[in-house]
Amino acid sequence: MIMKIIKVLSKKVDNKEYSKYILNLPKDIVEQSNFFGKELKARIENHRIIIDKE
Repeated sequence: MIMKIIKVLSKKVDNKEYSKYILNLPKDIVEQSNFFGKELKARIENHRIIIDKE
């Protein structure tokens, strides 16, 4: 499965731009994880992004 991390402009205040990142996940992975609508936390481990329930 191919996923992308996308940088988007969140807001612009005066001359300062604030960005956020969106992770595009496959629908079946999200449904099987039961994480939808839950608070999540992420960490990096061995060059991987790990997403866990809070």
